[in-house]
Amino acid sequence: MGIVIDHEARKRIIIAKSIQLFAEQGYDGVTYQKIADSCAIARTTLYKYFRNKREIFNTAIWEVSYLLVGRFNEALSSKTSALSRLERVLTAVVQLLFEQRVILTVILDYVLASQRAGHNLSRNIHSHTIGLRRIIHSLITEGIRRGELRKLNAGLATDLVYAQLEAAILRLTVSQNADYDQIISMLRQTIETFKAPAAHSSKNGRCEAS
Repeated sequence: MGIVIDHEARKRIIIAKSIQLFAEQGYDGVTYQKIADSCAIARTTLYKYFRNKREIFNTAIWEVSYLLVGRFNEALSSKTSALSRLERVLTAVVQLLFEQRVILTVILDYVLASQRAGHNLSRNIHSHTIGLRRIIHSLITEGIRRGELRKLNAGLATDLVYAQLEAAILRLTVSQNADYDQIISMLRQTIETFKAPAAHSSKNGRCEAS
C-alpha cells in the first residue's frame, strides 16, 4: 500500500518554511532550490505545488488576507453599533498584524527591493488594502449617519485611521519595538475624537477585543 500524502498539509509547510527563509535571507536571497532543501523535498516535487517562489510568496499574502476577511466577517456580523463594530475590526487587524509580523517583514523587504529595481507595486498593494479601507470608510459613514460620530469628512477620517495602521506595521517590521497595548490605545484615542457628544457620555471609548 502506497504512502498517503496530505497535499494541503505539505503546501502549508512549504509556505511556512519559505516565509521563514524570506525573513532570514530576503526575498532575492532565496532560491527555489533553497526552498526545496528547507522542505526536504526534491525540486521537481516542489514544482507540483508551486511554479516559482513568487507564487509561494503571493499565496502566503493571500492566506493572510483570507484570515483577515474571516475576522472581519465575525466582527461585522455582530448586531451592535457602527462604532462598536469599527473598534472590533481595528482590534482584529492589530491582533493579526502581531500574529503575522514575520510575513510583514518579508513583504516590506520585497516592496523595498522591488522599488530599488524600478518596479511599481502600487496596484498590487492597493488590491490587498482596498477591502480594509472600504470597511473602515463604510463604518465611519454609518456612524456619522446614525449620530454616533461627529459630522466629519469620512474620507479623511478613514485616511487617518489607516495611516495609524501603517505606522503600526512600520513599528513591527522596522523598529521591532511595537507595543500592542500602545497601538490599541492610539486607535482608541483617535476613535474617541470622532465620537459625537452623546456617544462620549454613554461609552468609555475602549476598543473591544475580538
